[in-house]
Amino acid sequence: MDFDPRYQESKNGPLTKDIRDRISAFRTLGSTLAEIGNALGLSGPFVSQLLNDKTPARIATKHIPRIIKVLEEREQKYMKKPTAPREEKSGNTGLPGMSLEDHLRAIKALGYGVTISV
Repeated sequence: MDFDPRYQESKNGPLTKDIRDRISAFRTLGSTLAEIGNALGLSGPFVSQLLNDKTPARIATKHIPRIIKVLEEREQKYMKKPTAPREEKSGNTGLPGMSLEDHLRAIKALGYGVTISV
């Protein structure tokens, strides 16, 4: 692959801020650097260096297609935001077809926590 400025700051250089942010987003989902590195075909410590804001590590341009492919697959799989069914026009305040567990998963996917006490 030839150098693409969408993904790297320079040929065989560091990843762009956008790509580093996209990779970092998996940490908010509970993934460790080792798990992210394993998915990308890199080591956890190297991923840490790639994501460093001040002096990010350089990476060979030949690895970018693999990294982007894995990144897009993971984003599609793990970062889809749930879409709730439309509310019925009859004034029903509940969402049809969604169980309590479905509602809780949708709320959690949006980044909120739910506590239930009985």
